[in-house]
Amino acid sequence: MIRKIYIDNRFIEYDLQFKNVKNINLRIKQDGSVCVSASRKVPLSLIDQFVGSKIDFIERALRNFSSGRANKNRYFTETELRRILEELCREIYPYYKKYGIKYPEIKFRKMVSCWGNCRPKKGVVTFNTNLVYAPLECVRYVVYHEFTHFLHPNHSREFYSELEKVCPEWKNCKSKLKTINIR
Repeated sequence: MIRKIYIDNRFIEYDLQFKNVKNINLRIKQDGSVCVSASRKVPLSLIDQFVGSKIDFIERALRNFSSGRANKNRYFTETELRRILEELCREIYPYYKKYGIKYPEIKFRKMVSCWGNCRPKKGVVTFNTNLVYAPLECVRYVVYHEFTHFLHPNHSREFYSELEKVCPEWKNCKSKLKTINIR
């Protein structure tokens, strides 16, 4: 859940995730996104107040990140990427639904050797959060690629034939992704 609070004459946006935790936890990711996890029992007003009390920490962390790794090759924040991937999954799902595919569980994690992973038997698709460095058309290709694994759980000729139907520009996107260093 994306939340916005107004403090010190500016807005702070943060991604709130409810988890089974005892404390309110705040993280600043390298992409500059602010992530908070808290128990569902904690009132939203208290979570907002907590984030507001950490404004100095947040600004310091953002300055440190911006002086480190350059953000010029980044297309999205991680929060934006997650939203985009979830929207793309919902957008393309009807094509796969007609084959009897159930809507999968969507997960995100940082990976170093692939852009996505599909486990057809478990009904899970995991996307690499390093896709923040990929243009939107490449992100779309990865979604099609992973969903096509529900029909063909390998990289057979049939897999690529099916992928071609839904994503004719897949070869170009695959080439672009090879130029992005995710290690």
